[in-house]
Amino acid sequence: MRARAFHIMDPKGIIEMLLIFLEERGGTVHIPSSFDSSKDNTNRIIPFVGKWKGHAITKRSGVYGATIAEADTIVVLEIDDKDQLIQDITSTSSGGDVTTNVHWTGTLSNNLIKFDGGYQVTLLPGGMYMGCPSNIAKNVAESNPFHLEFCWLESPSKRQRLVRTYDVEGLVVSSTYFYETKL
Repeated sequence: MRARAFHIMDPKGIIEMLLIFLEERGGTVHIPSSFDSSKDNTNRIIPFVGKWKGHAITKRSGVYGATIAEADTIVVLEIDDKDQLIQDITSTSSGGDVTTNVHWTGTLSNNLIKFDGGYQVTLLPGGMYMGCPSNIAKNVAESNPFHLEFCWLESPSKRQRLVRTYDVEGLVVSSTYFYETKL
């Protein structure tokens, strides 16, 4: 099975629609039971909580030529005693010479996570989520780059993520593919 995702935005940069296409080669398409809208989806965050370890490959394009970079990643997502989400991301370059740490805190309301700093994640049925800036138009107006993310669970202990980074004009400058295993 293959999953494809699209963000549809209005000219002001506000998300109007999230589209997910599930495709299967040949024969009949099996729709996962987790897409059954009659089920209670209030716990969509639970499969993503925990510690994930993986590997990332980034392909960059641009005026100065294409590059490929690899890194090992650790992502920890926790819910504290105040129901606040805490996410820590550590990325270490394949040579081990550069380590980057990102710390985010956020709140969950229904199936929307709003992280401090203006980033949001929409939790989708079927073990998927999509993330984007809360106000993409503001990023562009202020000449700030931004990124969009799509994540899907391959199984309860394996997930894949794709992050696309855009420049101030809205052009793709890199794509990063993550393959992570839950510890």
